[in-house]
Amino acid sequence: MDIRKYFDYNPILDLTAAQIGINKWDWFSINNENETEALELMKKNRFDVLPISQNGKILKYFSTREWNIYNNLNLTKIGEGDTIYYRLSFIDLVRKFNKEERHFYFLTNYQEILGLVSYVNLNCQAVYNYLYEVFADIEQSIVYLLKKHIEQNDIIKEFKKSNDKHLEAVVRNFDESLKTGSDNSIFEHMYLQTIGITLNKFVNTLPVEFKILNKFSSKFSANGLYSQLRNKVMHPVRPILNEKETMQKIDELLKDYLEIKEILR
Repeated sequence: MDIRKYFDYNPILDLTAAQIGINKWDWFSINNENETEALELMKKNRFDVLPISQNGKILKYFSTREWNIYNNLNLTKIGEGDTIYYRLSFIDLVRKFNKEERHFYFLTNYQEILGLVSYVNLNCQAVYNYLYEVFADIEQSIVYLLKKHIEQNDIIKEFKKSNDKHLEAVVRNFDESLKTGSDNSIFEHMYLQTIGITLNKFVNTLPVEFKILNKFSSKFSANGLYSQLRNKVMHPVRPILNEKETMQKIDELLKDYLEIKEILR
């Protein structure tokens, strides 16, 4: 037996539509086409989609005409455009949601309906964990690059002559840690915001193939895309998706993530 394999940690970001959504054995459904009954059930439970199960088959569904608005319902026969493969990746699911501007899909194995995934399902723990891993990977990968090509003393000098309160605080915290005898570096005191600033200030110090990373630097800022989403991820009792625009932001983050990983590779 090769014991060494138990010492290796090789995380793989793998999340599918099925793991996010709800399966047909656990979901709420209705066995008739009574719109009044359906509307009451959907409004009470904050459902935007309600499958109709008749004789063991799911061929139609009720849905809100606008996400989270419970005035009138549509009664629709499930068509090809309403379905996706149940093992579709999270990245492709988000891209599909964003591109097609839909808020739900039925999950299928091309033979039968197996479940449902909608906007509300993206507020589950699996999505929080996935996005946390994305941010952790971005931060660690870029900091490793900066640490490899930029001298610590150059960063400290640059930060000290800045009027930016954030950079002043980073240097101050680093100096305080040195007084306690802590063996650390300025990089260990960086935040998401600091990484973007450092990337921008020292882009010319990086090898030519990594200079393109600077186009992402503004998204690390306090009001940038990455910080906005990271704040949501770090507070899991709050919904990630509380507005339609968030789907577009998540899609942009995941596109950037794949590009950043390709550049660093």
